[in-house]
Amino acid sequence: MTSTADLPIPLTIGADDRELVAFMALLALIGLWVVFANLRKMYQTRQREKTRREIAAYVAEGSISPADARTMMGSEESEFDKKIADAVAWGMLSSKKAEQLLRAMREDRESRERSRVGA
Repeated sequence: MTSTADLPIPLTIGADDRELVAFMALLALIGLWVVFANLRKMYQTRQREKTRREIAAYVAEGSISPADARTMMGSEESEFDKKIADAVAWGMLSSKKAEQLLRAMREDRESRERSRVGA
């Protein structure tokens, strides 16, 4: 009498099983991608918040001004800044003229902020 432990285990995958294995592998890859994308986003958010806390501490101790802190925290490049950088890169605008334009834009933003705060 043979027991079930003595029976050979088939090591081949049938045609139906191959589709299932491929589908499960695809689901596993998608799942891993989602997990790692979320981990990356969490890390970026944590680092951004850490930077904001550090900047707030510098403002509290008086090392930097609140205006500088706002500039540092909202330092995402605007569409205008990107276009100016592209124009300089392509040689369509001199670096001196680009610097003047960017300075004028910054001064305009600062004057608008001052008028908003003063109002």
